Parts: sequence; structure tokens; C-alpha cells
Amino acid sequence: MLKKIHIFYNPLKPEAEKTAKDLDAIFKRAHVHSQYAETDASSDKWLEVPDDTEMLVVLGGDGTFLRAARQVLSKGTPIIGVNFGHLGFLSEFGDIPMQDLADKLLASDYDIEERSVLRAFVEDNGEYYYAINDITLNRSFRANLLYTDIYIGSNLLHSMRADGVIISTPTGSTAYAISAGGAVMDPDIDAFQIVPIAPHSLNSRPHVVSDKEDIILESLDHESFYLHADGRDLVELNPKSKIIISRSPYNLKLVKLNIEGRNFYSILREKLHWGSLDKK
Repeated sequence: MLKKIHIFYNPLKPEAEKTAKDLDAIFKRAHVHSQYAETDASSDKWLEVPDDTEMLVVLGGDGTFLRAARQVLSKGTPIIGVNFGHLGFLSEFGDIPMQDLADKLLASDYDIEERSVLRAFVEDNGEYYYAINDITLNRSFRANLLYTDIYIGSNLLHSMRADGVIISTPTGSTAYAISAGGAVMDPDIDAFQIVPIAPHSLNSRPHVVSDKEDIILESLDHESFYLHADGRDLVELNPKSKIIISRSPYNLKLVKLNIEGRNFYSILREKLHWGSLDKK
């Protein structure tokens, strides 16, 4: 049985804070050490996640989930998301009573999925950036296009001209990548996806590569450009910069409640409205 749980909530959603208080009370009645806090580390209502925390419960949308997950990736803490947002592929459990959710967690009636995480190394500044969904390069407002050579290991894949490029995990394939024309990827696939953003050539297409290979992006631009990790960590990079993207040594540990009939494909049908055609 779980002994220590940390709850994060989105402070912009009043119902999320109330739910955090309710869950905290449920766990405490079950003699579980529980605490709840906002996700923003600059808030006076933020609390650091202790190293011995056994479960992180996140109340909000996928953005809240990503902010919270960054704080525990290196600790390997399992995370469950409760959706108070819109689509919610990561924070999917918004349609279950909180008492039922707590009962399942306390009874260990769940599985933990290991999801791959991206790591981007920027040679210019020597910094690493981590992303659960995607690493994105975007052109500067001063440039018409982003000029980039894309290598898979030592092999040149494509010399691309576009507004930008997305490197997506299978988890992130239903985020920015799908909006740019990428494919939906099964989360069990050991691969990453390269998706151009508004490419200048019709020959530029999404490409799936093994996550065992490094993806190397070499800028050919004379203007600076930008790197985003999960839509955050906006970093301005120098012209001619080189970025090496690989699979991180850390995995996201995503908690999935055991609910009959609920799986990756049922969630796709629900979120993307891929229901059966009405044959009447």
C-alpha cells in the first residue's frame, strides 16, 4: 500500500484546488502521508516533492501534468493525471469520482507504463533540455525560414527549409506533432518522430526513426532561432548551432488505472471522436 503521496493542482482552476483538498483528506483518513501544493515553484503554495514520495497525483490539464512531471523525472516517481483541462491525453482520468480513484490507488489497482523522454544537448551553451512530448525548433521573427540539416546518427536525412521542426516522442505524437500533420504513434513503439512545420517543399514529410539513434540538427541559418522543450524552456540559439537529440536516461512513469475497456485506443476514440460510423 502507498505510504506517501504528493498532490499538485493547477491554481487557475478553483475546482482543482478543492479536489486536491478532498483527495488529501481521503488519503489522510487511510493513514497515508499526503500533501498538496500548486505546480508553480515560484508560488508560496508550492511544496517540493520529497525523494521518498511513492505517487504524484496531478490535477489539471496536460500542461499542468508536464510542469509537475519535470520536477520528478530524475526521481522516477510514478505520476497519475486527473483532467481539468480540455483533451487530456496525459491527464486522462477526469471522469471518475475521486473516492474511486483513491480506492484504486490505495489498492494498487493500476499499472505503470514506462514512456520515453527526449534529451536535447545544445553544443553552444553546453546545456541539456528534457521533454516528455517534444523538442521544437522555430525560426526567428527576423528570418523567413529555418534552414536545418537533419542527421540520423552520421547519415544525412534531409536538408529542410520550414518554419520549424518538431521532434516528438510517441507520447507527444498526440500533441503539437499531430497538429503539424504527424502520425499518432502507439506509446509502446521505441521510436521518435520528426515533423516539419509548414515546410517550403511538398517533399518534406514526417519521418519516424528509432529512438536508439541520435537525431542531429545543424542550423544553416544566418539568424538566431529558438528551441522549446514541451512548449517551455524558450531558448534563443545562435546561428549555425548544433543540437543533438537522443533518448533520455529517464523515463516517464505513467500510472494507468485498471478500468475495463479503457486503453490507448479507447482514449483515442474518445478524445479525437473516432467513433464508429452511424450506419442507420
